Formats: sequence, C-alpha cells, structure tokens
Amino acid sequence: MSLLEDVFQVTTDPNDSRGYALLESEELNQGPIGVENIDSLLLYQLTENEGLNEPFAYLNDCFQRCQQQKRLAKAQPSAEKVQKTFEEIDRLVIGYGLVAFQVENFCLKGSLVEYIREIIRNVDSYMGFLSQLIQRAIVEGSLLDLLDAFFPTLQHYVTKELPLFDLNDSVTYNAVLTLFEMFVTFKPVAAVFTQISRFFGGFDCKANEFEKKTILGPILTLSPLNPNVALRNYGENLEQTQQQKKLIHESLQTEHKVVIDRLFFIVDKILRGSAESRTGLISYFAQIVNKNHLRRGDHANQNKLASNAFMTNISIILVKFSEPFLDVSYKKLDKIDVNYFNSVNLFIDLSGETRMNSDFKEADEFYDKNKKDEDSKPNFISDCFFLTLTYLHYGIGGTLLYDEKITPQIKRLKQEIDRIKKLTQSQDMFASFASLELKQMEKSLKITQGIKDSLHGFFSHKALQLEIFDFICGASTFLIRVMDPTHQFPFSPVKLPFIPDQVGVENVDNADYLRAHAPIPFKYYPEFVVEGPVNYSLYISQYNSSPLFRNPRLHSFVELATVLLRCPELLSNPHLKGKLVQLLSVGAMPLTDDSPGFMMEIFENNELVNQNFLYALLDFYVIVEKTGSSSQFYDKFNSRYSISIILQQLYDRIPLYREHLVWQSKNNADFFVRFVARMLNDLTFLLDEGLSSLAEVHSIQIEIDYRAKGLPPTREEDDQELRSKLSSAERQANSSCGLADKSMTLFEMYSRDIPKVFVTPEIVDRLASMLNHNLESLVGPKCGELKVNNPQQYSFNPKALLKSLTTVYINLGDQAEFISAVARDGRSFRKELFERAVHILARKTGLVDDEFCNKLLAFSNRAQEQKIAEEEEDLNYGDAPEEFLDPLMYTIMKDPVTLPTSKVNIDRSTIKAHLLSDSTDPFNRMPLKLEQVVPNEDLRQRILEFRRQKRQSSK
Repeated sequence: MSLLEDVFQVTTDPNDSRGYALLESEELNQGPIGVENIDSLLLYQLTENEGLNEPFAYLNDCFQRCQQQKRLAKAQPSAEKVQKTFEEIDRLVIGYGLVAFQVENFCLKGSLVEYIREIIRNVDSYMGFLSQLIQRAIVEGSLLDLLDAFFPTLQHYVTKELPLFDLNDSVTYNAVLTLFEMFVTFKPVAAVFTQISRFFGGFDCKANEFEKKTILGPILTLSPLNPNVALRNYGENLEQTQQQKKLIHESLQTEHKVVIDRLFFIVDKILRGSAESRTGLISYFAQIVNKNHLRRGDHANQNKLASNAFMTNISIILVKFSEPFLDVSYKKLDKIDVNYFNSVNLFIDLSGETRMNSDFKEADEFYDKNKKDEDSKPNFISDCFFLTLTYLHYGIGGTLLYDEKITPQIKRLKQEIDRIKKLTQSQDMFASFASLELKQMEKSLKITQGIKDSLHGFFSHKALQLEIFDFICGASTFLIRVMDPTHQFPFSPVKLPFIPDQVGVENVDNADYLRAHAPIPFKYYPEFVVEGPVNYSLYISQYNSSPLFRNPRLHSFVELATVLLRCPELLSNPHLKGKLVQLLSVGAMPLTDDSPGFMMEIFENNELVNQNFLYALLDFYVIVEKTGSSSQFYDKFNSRYSISIILQQLYDRIPLYREHLVWQSKNNADFFVRFVARMLNDLTFLLDEGLSSLAEVHSIQIEIDYRAKGLPPTREEDDQELRSKLSSAERQANSSCGLADKSMTLFEMYSRDIPKVFVTPEIVDRLASMLNHNLESLVGPKCGELKVNNPQQYSFNPKALLKSLTTVYINLGDQAEFISAVARDGRSFRKELFERAVHILARKTGLVDDEFCNKLLAFSNRAQEQKIAEEEEDLNYGDAPEEFLDPLMYTIMKDPVTLPTSKVNIDRSTIKAHLLSDSTDPFNRMPLKLEQVVPNEDLRQRILEFRRQKRQSSK
C-alpha cells in the first residue's frame, strides 16, 4: 500500500526510486505492505534496521506524515475506508514511542539522552507526538513511567551534556521551558509531578546541589543573576557607560519577566494538580531554604550555597502565589493562621532561629504544650505565606547581603590591580610574575563587577520589586494582626500600647518585664518574619526606582514600624529596630527639590502613625542605650542619628508633632526628661570626641607639613604610622561631628519651645557644663587647634556650631535655674568667652543680628552677677560639715535621700541624674530604682538649720 510506504518511508521494491529504505525482512517481503504488517514493520525498523540511527526521531516523523496524510485524505471520497488505517498507524507509532521512552534499549540504537537532544533541537515538531504519548500513557496507566524516563533524562542533559544552560542560550532554554509547559498542561501529569524520581533532593543533597540534581533546579536558575549571564552581558566590557548599562538592564529585565511568568505557569500547574503535588512542591521549596540558612551568615561561602539566581526566582514565584490573599481588600487575610508555628511537622526548620522576644527553651516549651493534633494541618495559604517570608529573608535577603559584600571586594580588587600595574613597570624578576597575577585579578574583577551590575539590574527592575514590596505591605498588616490581642486588625483599629508604658527616670532595664508581657503567639515567632521585610525595604530604598516611592500601600509598612517601635515588648533586637529607624529616616528626608520626604504624608495623616510615632521615637532613643553587643556604646549613635533626622523633619513640617512634643514635655515630664538626658549625654560625648579628633587632625597635618619642608620631626611616629593615625582621626572627627550636628539641631529647636524641660535639677548642671566647655573650645585660647584643612570634609562648621550653642543660651536665658547652673560651672564659665563669641558671630561672619548679640551679652552679664553672688554664698558655707555635702557633686544637699543598699546619703537631684544613665547604685553597682531611695528628713532639717544660722550670722 503506497500510503503505508509513504508514512513509514519504506519499500519492498529494490528498484524503487523514491529513496525509501528497502525492507530486508523476509516476513515483510512476501507481498505488498498491508495494515496487518504495520506492527511487524515498525518492530523491524526499531529493533533490526541498523541503518536507522535515530529511532525516536523516525517515530515522530512517521507520526507527522500520518497527520499530513489524514488532512489530505479528508478531501478524498474514500476517506472513511482509510480511517482505520490511520488509527492503526497512530496506535502503533504512539505505542512504540511510549515503549522507546520506557525501555531505553528496546530500540537498536536507543538512547534517552539522544532522544532528548533531538527533541530540544526541534521542539516544535515534537509537540504533537509527545502530547499523544502523554495521553496514551494516561489511558494505559503508565504515565509515571514515562515521566520517570523523560524528566530525569532532561535534567541530566541540561546539566551534564550542555556546556551551559542559561539565558545566554535562548534557543535551548526556550525549548526546555516549552516541554515543561506542555507536560504540566495535562492535569494528570501535574498531579503526579512531584512523584518523579529526582524531583526532591536526597537527604544528603547539599545546599548548592538542588539546582543541578533536581528536576526543576535547572529551569529555576534561569536568571540574569547567573554569573555566566552577568559576565557575558556586563563584565566583558568594564568601560560601559551608564546609558549602555541601562539598556542592558532593560533588555535582561524584559527577558527575565517572560521567564518568570513561564516558570510561574509551570509551578502553578503542578501546585493545582493534586493535594499531593501541592504538598510536595511546598516541601521541595522548604527543603531548599532549610539548607540555605547560611546565606544570611556573615562569613558564608557562596560556592557552598544555592545561587542567587535560583533563590531569587523561587522567592518571586512564591510572592506571586501570595498575591491573591494579600490584596488591598484583605478578604482572605484571616485564612492565614496566626498560630501557624504550633502546627505538627512544619515545613520550615525553626531550630536555631532567634525569636521575637523569647529564648529557645521558652519557645520550645510553648510549642510542645500547644501543638495542634495531626488532623489540624495548615492550609496552603498559611504554608505559602510563611514560606514566602522565609525566602524573603534567606532568598532575596541573602542576595542583597551578597551585593553588600562584593562592593568592598570590587574596591579592593581595583586598588590591588593599580598596585600590581605599578610593579609590572619595573624590570626586576617580580615583574613577570606580577603580570600573570594581574591577568587573573582583572578576570576576577570582570566577573565580580559583572555580578554587581547584574544585581543592580535585578533590583532596579521596578515591576518585579513592586510585587515583592506589595507582599511586604500585606505581610505587615498580617503581623500587626498577630500582635493585636483581638487578632481583628485591620478590620478593627488596633489600640496602642498593648501594655502600660514603663516610665521612670532610671534607665529602662526591664527586659524581663517586657518578655513576660509580650503578646502570644507573636513573641515566639521567628525574628526573620520581620527582619526579612526590614532588610529588603532598607536596601531597596537606595534605588531611584524603589517600590517604596509613591506607593499607595506604603502606609501598611509604616504602621508596622510604628507598632514595633511603640511597643518595646514586641521585638527584643535593638539592631533590627535600628534598621527600622534608619529606613524611616530615609522616608523623612526631603527630596532633591526640598519637597517633603516620601513617608511624611503618612506620618502626618495616618491616624495609627500620628498618634503613636512621636512617643515611639523618643522611647527608642532612650532604650537603644543598651544593645547587648560589645559595640553597644557606638551602636546607639547610629540609631539616634536616624531618629534625630526624623524628629527634625516632623518638628519643622508637621505642626501636629510639635503640639505632641509640647504635650509630652508638660504631661509626661519624667519620660521627656529621660529623653533629654540621653540627648545631653550623647551631645556631650560627641562634641568632646569630635573636637578632640579635630585637634589631633590639626596636630598631624602640621607635622606632615613640617616633614614635607625637610624640618625635623616633632612627633615620635614614622610617616606611615602618622598617616594611619591621621586617617583614624579623620574618620572619628567626621563621624562624631556629623552626629553631633543633628543632636545640636534638636537642642536648638526644643530649648526654644519647651525650655522648662532643660532646666530640671537632674539635667541643668550637666547642660550648662557642656555648653560652657564647648564654648571655650570654640572661642577660647586653644580654638586655633581646631583649624584643619578642608573642615567640611569632617562635617565640621565651627561658625554654625558656635551659633547653635549660643542660640541655646539665648533660648534658656530667661530660666533662673539655667543662669545659676551656668554661673556655678567654675571650670569653663567666663564672661569674656561670650564677648568673643559675639565678635566672631556678628563682626567677623555676620551670622547674627544686633538683637541676638544683645541677648547673648545680657545673659552673660546675668550669669556673671549670679556667679559673684554664689561665690560669696560659698564662702559663707565653706565650713559646712562633710555629711551635708553631696558625695558626687560636693555641694550642700537640698533634698538628701538614703540609698537602700549602700546606705549613702546623696541629694535627690544627683541620684536622679545618675539614674537617667545607669540603673544602679553608684557606690556598689547594685540595681536601683528611684522609688527605692529613702528621704532623710532628719538630715534635711539639720542642713536647713545650718543654712538659717549662716544667713543670720551674715547680717
């Protein structure tokens, strides 16, 4: 039959001129080929014909020709007669195609890898045939056998047979994705997909092996973040302009978007295939992230961990799955189980995870007591949501941390390359060796810079980052819901604080109290559910295309930040809160056109925020005194710098916050005094440190100039040590002066509008002493020591600082307590310093007007008069008994109290001032609170009598 010969491209006629293969089987050479011979013909071709080199390709070609003949036959009158022939051809060709994949050595030259290679090369021509194979396998019940042969072989091919499988080879990766898409479109395939061998990594599968050893691994690494893709697109030309890089970014972003959509389609089909495939898929993703916790480690070896390409792709896919139940309507928010971590057999490994505000033992005991029964398994929405949060921290979070790490690497590489280039210019033996080393380092720079550029391209992909930040906004609302004792937020407003504020003049040292009252179950949540969103948001805010800018959902994240800062029992990690205020300060800072920061509208108009934000900032300003780390003394300055930026912007631009501040100062005096005391401590230290460092810079710069002129050294250090000390002093000066400037700004503003807070007994003497000392430093006889080259390099503007200091004097000039405190400062107060300040500010710089000068001089006159009066009084009281004197201040006590453990008598204002910074007895370091001190009425009466007698005797 000519039809069969045409379909199978065979003939029994040795003289046939069509080029068909001659059948040499005795059984088939007995006469014309009929329908009854099809089975034998195919069997011969596949198992005996040594001339048939590609058996699976042959079957596909037969299938294609049969379909073509069907279309031609439809136009013929005898179409019905050949229909059965076509059916038999299809039945046998498809059947043997199935057998060819199930039994690799069935065909004479059978090779699954070769079948896959050919399919990928000509994927479009194989789609119909493969589709029929899948349908036949479903009917016959052999689907899993087909899948077990096809996909492990495909995975082997792309990881072992191809030199590289990435976005650089669009033909191959598109073909592979097309195959995945076609297979999972059949729901029975999707239903059993997670049962395919090699879908999961083995128990011993290492963190960096999933993308090579699992079925989905290779396609989930298709990303611009792949190092080979980064090198080819960016690293090959390090001299690219920003515009060229932008064009490359846009091209790769477009391609990546298409790839992500296709990957999501594949994963979504598997997820919807069956309950088993859904559970298997979540388990697979969890298995990967559980083995990659070190991606957030400080010293992680990237080569031993999953790649950024792999982890970010999975993160984005999970974000897409989470979108429907985190939309702005929040209709499905209650589907996320607030007690999710009480579930049995969690997918997410929580061992070793830091908790919000509990230790490991307490958390484990809670979960042991409150485990749900086996039947109460979490729903998919809960599993997906918490897994996405995990990937946000370890997946995308690990990627942005990697970006932060390679930036200094690039700088060091460039410096080293410059050094080696200078060496290669010499003619010694080392020059040839250095030249070889140079090539290797330049190659490393290409790779590292390419990766850096690819990361920038990924994080500047606004559409993609918007999806991630939308998830964060939805997650923020859910987390507030967990904290809310009623778990009704956002459908009912949340009421803050959750527990009464712990306000006292002593240092906030109540970690145990806060932990005991932290809300359940939030206190047992892993810290990463907050850390991931915070790290991402802080990092992405540096991009011009940041999804935070003009985002209508941003208010949700700012609400979360406000609640976390307002309620100190929620989160015990001060470093994480420090990142929060750093991010909020970015949102508060004015834009380039001096318009309000992009968060300012939320600060002003969101009720949850504007009713709680100010207190939250002031409270954290105090609490951050102790961070628990060895560097806590310096950690606090960074957080307080960020808070100062926010407070300044709120005070300047939003009248409501100025009203709140005045209200707090009047109605919550202890709380506000505690805050001002911290500001004073910081400003005192920072100014002292900054001005001392500037004096050291001045000294070293003079020494360097001497040596440059050939003059003899006046210091012991050699040149290298001297330059090292200069760099250190410059860094310290820049840091301290910059931080001091922000604190000084707050002092100016607040001392103008709420002066009473600054003249309380526990603050006023230290404030006066600090101002007097720094005034002397700026205009006194040693002020020349602060002259340095390029002072703006160190954030040092001596004239502006002098104006700020003297402004505080004027703001507090009507307060009798302040005048007395300034006059009492025998170490630094001198009237002529104020006269010198007026000369500099008015005569030399013109920074102030006559009214300012007159007020400052009038203040100095009043302080001088007070000083004279107090000196006369001190002479009168010079023979006071020692027991009447404050043991720290050496002044006569006014309100003596006895400390409960050391039994020392001390003035109440002195111990109150001490407790603002340290919650211990200064004489034995035992814990102490103000309410524990005992008034010493007998001693007070004797002091009053002594004063009365002295006044009488002086008349």
